[in-house]
Amino acid sequence: MLMQSRSARLALGLTVVALAATACSGGSTKKPGGAVGGTHGLTGTPIKIGNVVDLTGPIPGLFKAAREATEAYVEKINSSGGLGGHPVVLVTGDSQTTCNGATAAWGSVMPQVQAMVGSISGLDSCAAKALNANPKTPAVFQILNPVLSGIPNTFSPSPHPLGQSIGQYKYISDLHPGAIKKVGYIANAVTEFSYIQLIAGMKKMGGSVAYTRSTDVTKQTDFTSDIIKMRAAGVKWLTLDGLPIDTINRILNNAKQQNWRPEVITAAPAYDGNFLKLADPAAIEGVYLPLQQALFLGQDRASSVGVDEYLTWLNKVHPGAKPDIFGAQAWASMELWDEAWQAASGTKSPDDVRFALGTITKFDAKGLIAEASPTGRTPALCWVVAQIKNDQFVRVEPKDKGFSCAGGEFVPLGG
Repeated sequence: MLMQSRSARLALGLTVVALAATACSGGSTKKPGGAVGGTHGLTGTPIKIGNVVDLTGPIPGLFKAAREATEAYVEKINSSGGLGGHPVVLVTGDSQTTCNGATAAWGSVMPQVQAMVGSISGLDSCAAKALNANPKTPAVFQILNPVLSGIPNTFSPSPHPLGQSIGQYKYISDLHPGAIKKVGYIANAVTEFSYIQLIAGMKKMGGSVAYTRSTDVTKQTDFTSDIIKMRAAGVKWLTLDGLPIDTINRILNNAKQQNWRPEVITAAPAYDGNFLKLADPAAIEGVYLPLQQALFLGQDRASSVGVDEYLTWLNKVHPGAKPDIFGAQAWASMELWDEAWQAASGTKSPDDVRFALGTITKFDAKGLIAEASPTGRTPALCWVVAQIKNDQFVRVEPKDKGFSCAGGEFVPLGG
């Protein structure tokens, strides 16, 4: 029961980590019963897939970008002749950022479809009832709660067991010897478990914590006292990797006001289409972005087919929409399901596709994400490090394109 509670906290924590900007919405063809998608005159029997995301509730529009990315991929398929002449139709649900909402939405949508694809809910553990009740229906989505990874019909494009991949942090630590001996962080009380994993990984690298405090970051707006205490504690590495972008912005502004600048600042969630507009360039200069996705805001468009296709089709279906990490994950989920459908033999039933998903041992969504094993439930070990320089996101390592696997290691929680 303790593990489930901690995992639930992790799931919600990871949702809040990158409260990426709510994207603008373009029009899409809507059909009765929540189905979405134009069929382009295709006459084959429709292939229905389900998509449940948090759209309303305490954080309205939380995973809107994931829905938009899924709709964009459906349009990509249908405008190219569908799947063997069969149009793909999206049946949607809103999990409302609550457990009851997730249980109800998954329970309503899943029995109607041949697969669940691109879904993401802050409390996705509450989808377990529907997943267990429909064991032959594959569910391909970015799993936040590791508890769901044990359900046989779930597949994640980028699995995240309990623990932390640390290759990207090793790289930054090598650039700044000794900084990891004095780590400081502020954890959201709701998302604290995500930091437990990260700090466990950093401790495996020889790190130690000089300052930490837990707070409700949705209520605290001034972190000046924390800045003063971190400076007094000699913090050299400030990790903001588990916080939403508005909190990252406030902390860095307070640090600038106090004329305090630690040697290293890492903030993966800051790789967000809205962050540069939100923040003071002087306060965010030099922040490192340790990532396991390509630079999907556009920097890697020329070198990654996956990035280019995601951005191209998102703009076609939802002009002006802002890509974010959840949208990239939903697009990768659609890519994984599409690959499995193409590889499936027989009648292309949900069983056939589920079996085909179980044969995909290497997957990177055409370079959009670092390679992982959906079948083996093993996480990505390779990484990208970017940095904010002159109010821009700049690729640091590897310098040109792709991912580095140097120092790639996954540290299991408690391992």
